[in-house]
Amino acid sequence: MIQSLRIRTPAKINLFLHITGRRADGYHLLQSVFRAIDLCDTLDLVTRADGVISRSAGPSDIAAEADLCIRAAKLLQQHTACRLGCDIALQKVIPSGAGLGGGSSNAAGVLKALNQLWQTGLSNTELHTLGLQLGADVPFFIAGHDQWAEGVGEQLSAIDLPAAAYVVLYPRVHCPTPLLFSQPDLKRNCEPLSPSDFLSGCEHENVFEKVAERLYPEIGVAKAWLAKQCGSARMTGSGSALFAQFDSHTQAQDVLANCPLQWLIFYARSCAPSSQPAFDSKAPSPRA
Repeated sequence: MIQSLRIRTPAKINLFLHITGRRADGYHLLQSVFRAIDLCDTLDLVTRADGVISRSAGPSDIAAEADLCIRAAKLLQQHTACRLGCDIALQKVIPSGAGLGGGSSNAAGVLKALNQLWQTGLSNTELHTLGLQLGADVPFFIAGHDQWAEGVGEQLSAIDLPAAAYVVLYPRVHCPTPLLFSQPDLKRNCEPLSPSDFLSGCEHENVFEKVAERLYPEIGVAKAWLAKQCGSARMTGSGSALFAQFDSHTQAQDVLANCPLQWLIFYARSCAPSSQPAFDSKAPSPRA
């Protein structure tokens, strides 16, 4: 039996994000394209025979019992009646509260890694269902492909996109998602799109952008700066991170070098969303 595993868990960007309506229970109906990028956190997991689940390293601003990594491990342990435990060490690179899905990716990585370490034998479909209890984005990180997302983000279907490289800019602003959803000027009536609509280049947006820029003007300042460098920029998820696609690595590196010092900026490439062994992944090029 494997006793330990190190994996890298990638971030994601939303290439667009629409709200098309609302369910009877109040949850908003979304449409988006999720794409993983190789801006990654690192997880070290070590099996314990005593059944204890502990965190030896992780974000200082999140209590261990609230950490999605610990919650994912306990959920898998309870679901499978596994008697083993684990020690989890998380090294963060993906900014928290940026709309990049770092916490969801960490949770998915723990589920997949412990399914292997504990030999619990769950299929990806079963892990998908389990992950949904932790968050709507978690199933995406269990998948192995870029995804067209609907429902509350949990209805996924693979979409074929060409490989791409991005500059990701974090303006060091935390956007609470519930606050954005509560705003009266949030656009909630987008016309539904199909994957073919998106691939043909039809008009799309991130409906959270205008609301986030109004509440946090620094996001608008950062977006304007990034758009000036490359012609366009978009916020991902409910913010506050922004991204721009680049064809030239040299051009992207110039943007990284010239970014104002108050922001955090990364160069990253598209990748498979499922977590990978660390020796198979390359760390992105950050400029803190």
